[in-house]
Amino acid sequence: MDINQQSVAQIVKRDKLLKVTSTSPSRRLERRERLRGEILAAAGKMFADRGYEAVTLREIAKEIGYTHAVIYQHFPDKSHILAELSRETIGLMIQNFDAIAAEHPASKERLFATSRGLIQFCVAHPQQFRNVFFGPESRNGIRAGQYINDIGAPLFQRFVQLFFDVAKDEGLPNKNDIVVAHTWWFSIFGLATLMVIQGVVPDLPDQTLVVEQTIATLWAGVQAVPRLPKSAITKRSGRSSASKH
Repeated sequence: MDINQQSVAQIVKRDKLLKVTSTSPSRRLERRERLRGEILAAAGKMFADRGYEAVTLREIAKEIGYTHAVIYQHFPDKSHILAELSRETIGLMIQNFDAIAAEHPASKERLFATSRGLIQFCVAHPQQFRNVFFGPESRNGIRAGQYINDIGAPLFQRFVQLFFDVAKDEGLPNKNDIVVAHTWWFSIFGLATLMVIQGVVPDLPDQTLVVEQTIATLWAGVQAVPRLPKSAITKRSGRSSASKH
């Protein structure tokens, strides 16, 4: 091999080394993200099927064909897996809300459409829904209700603000009443929960009819009935307490 041939060979070898060096980190990152996704997918299904408490890290690792030591390279413990699954699901629910809201300029139709959309999302993603809302009472030392309130706040705030917009545009009583806004939210979310748990309503397989009737009933209610005054609630509560003794 003459000097020119040797120089060319060295250049080719150097370029190959540079190419491997430059692509290896991205490939390692890609493999790492893929494995992280496999862990989350397997854990999410197992948590939903068997319950969070019943699943171990070893079982998750076995499901994807790795030792449990690999799990620790991505998550310090099981609660962090659940937290990641919860954040992902809430993020998807927010994306779903925003996409639907963008399609409806009128606030009233926007409220109705996003309410339908929330129910449809939950029914279409029962595994993700169960992991977030049916998980353990303690979430890494935080009570489940508080944990869900914290991560779900951006979604809830969107619904509340939208309800206030509708109340103003449509001239509803108590336009900025958070209790009335909560009532709408809890009713829609409660129906979604029932449909995830129960599935098809007995003797009424058309879920669309149930959803539309619920929205229509809620709308009629908020138009006709302003929020109960605190005095009436206190009196009723007092009578209930007295009747127990």
